[in-house]
Amino acid sequence: MAYIEFKATVKKVNLKPKNVKEIVLEVNGNGLNGKLDKLSEMIDQNVEISLESLLVLFNVEVDLSTNQPIKRYKVDEKGVVSELKEENKQIEADLGLPIIDRTKEEEKEIEREHVDQFILEGLAPEQEGFPKNFANYVKRRLEGESYSKMATELEISSGQIIDMMDEYRSKIAPLAQAWWDWKENSLEDDKEGDDVKPAAEGNEAPGQMEEEQAEAEQGAQEENDEQDGAA
Repeated sequence: MAYIEFKATVKKVNLKPKNVKEIVLEVNGNGLNGKLDKLSEMIDQNVEISLESLLVLFNVEVDLSTNQPIKRYKVDEKGVVSELKEENKQIEADLGLPIIDRTKEEEKEIEREHVDQFILEGLAPEQEGFPKNFANYVKRRLEGESYSKMATELEISSGQIIDMMDEYRSKIAPLAQAWWDWKENSLEDDKEGDDVKPAAEGNEAPGQMEEEQAEAEQGAQEENDEQDGAA
């Protein structure tokens, strides 16, 4: 039995006669390298397909006056994300308006890989409306455990746990985005520090080099004078 796995973009769904739906997938680059022969074997065969989006969509409340998100987050040195609740309350007090009266909702997206990495790092918090320690169920799935096994533990169907995991990712997506931005900025700062360090340690400034050369020449001259005097 042939089996292949690849990433693709869903381009369109065509509705055809006799209640047939034609799904068009687009694969870029080397996504099918070494897999085309197996894919060709599946032409006109019945196959089972499971599609999962590689993007997580989530909604944020945006301030109409600044076009910035109402909820703001901080990330500590350990990568733990928390909401700046006092700052958000101050924004409301300064304008004298409830936040809801001057906001709009915008849809954002984040790479699912970034959210999953946030979960794997053990940084995803509990969310109301989900089973206790639900992040660990997502982590177990990412590590290869089946939906059906975890669904049995929670006494729900596999379809329900899939929907819950998608919803959970959307709930924590704003925190994951703040964490990912912090992580990327930290890496950039480390890289800049590494670029500067060799110059500071190995390369001396021109003025310093000239000064050291002059001292060396003066020392050599004094040594020659002492030798002449002894002679």
